[in-house]
Amino acid sequence: MAGRPRLEIGTYGAITTTHVSAGVYRAQTRFRDDDGRVRKVLATGTSVNDATAELKRRLRGRESVGSSGAGSTADSPFGELARRWLESVKADPDLSIGTKNTYERELRTLVMPAWQEFTVREVTATRVDRFLAEQRAKSYSRAKHSKTLLNLVMAFAVRHGAAERNPVDAATKLKKPSQPPKALTFEEIERIRVAARQWRSEPGPGPKPDGQVRDLIEVMLGSATRIGEVLALRRCDVDLTADPPTVTVSGTIVTHKGQGVYRQESPKTAESNRLIAIPAFAAEVIRRRLALTAGENDDHLLFFTRRGTPFYPHNVRRTFREILVLAGLEGRAIRPHSFRKTGATLISTSLGEQAAAEALGHTSAATTRAHYIERTKEANPVTAEVLERLAPRTGTESLDEL
Repeated sequence: MAGRPRLEIGTYGAITTTHVSAGVYRAQTRFRDDDGRVRKVLATGTSVNDATAELKRRLRGRESVGSSGAGSTADSPFGELARRWLESVKADPDLSIGTKNTYERELRTLVMPAWQEFTVREVTATRVDRFLAEQRAKSYSRAKHSKTLLNLVMAFAVRHGAAERNPVDAATKLKKPSQPPKALTFEEIERIRVAARQWRSEPGPGPKPDGQVRDLIEVMLGSATRIGEVLALRRCDVDLTADPPTVTVSGTIVTHKGQGVYRQESPKTAESNRLIAIPAFAAEVIRRRLALTAGENDDHLLFFTRRGTPFYPHNVRRTFREILVLAGLEGRAIRPHSFRKTGATLISTSLGEQAAAEALGHTSAATTRAHYIERTKEANPVTAEVLERLAPRTGTESLDEL
């Protein structure tokens, strides 16, 4: 005797209904998902027709759980999908702890408040557009991060069969406000240097500054490095016998929830591992730092707290803001990262964009050009010499002479 015919993928069998209790009816059927497994699908209603209609609604466009075990469908709560995505992120060995923590925080604060009451199916391009417009009204950065996180979650849904397409792909493109890179002027640099020397130099309560922030500024200026990279420099990372002296960037200082602050044994990207030739003024500061740590092991940091632990970058940035106020430069959008942009601009002007990209540890000069190099407003005199070839001719030259 032939058995019951196998259901085709994406189809369901006969619908049966049952009277469960007063005013409650249940409709059920068998549905074959994309992973080949047949699953029972149920729905209830106040009548046979209501229960059947609800069941068909759930079956319409139903997406399977897939063979990956993602476990979400188009009718699953968005929060369930987001939780499964976050679990996959935390299990990814190629992502840093910092990236995982950032994803978790931004999912919780930016995405979930807007989407936790929706199902996966209800995350439509129209709703995504409205959501991003609300976020953009607050700030471009907030909208950009929100879009990135929602895109990652919905791409996970597509990969694991909970959605046919990613609605974020169809959303209106975010337009980034024009913010050309701005390098510091020589006057601004000198005012910062003076303020760093004078910071908390007057009599008063509290411990006196030990000059480390002042020294950090000089090393950042002389190496065009990120603040975390400078704070992560160790005795073994510098070579003052080289001509010119060099520093090796091979780590960064990070802070993670539950782990505090520590030196990460790799910088931001693989390309950020680099050897940098530094100028004499930065080498002199490092020489002073080496003298202060004489007798310590080679892994000892050049910059450290009174307890010998790494500095929190946040605390250094707060001190830097106080120095800017003392220098009369508050409100000019100057950050420690401004030293990096200043170095990139100066190197590019003298040696070209590729040299600047290599010094900053960028994979592409396009990144350096777009985000770090201030466009010069000075005319290049060589341009006039080249264009002079277009001057009117006397009429006696041959075409070969042109």
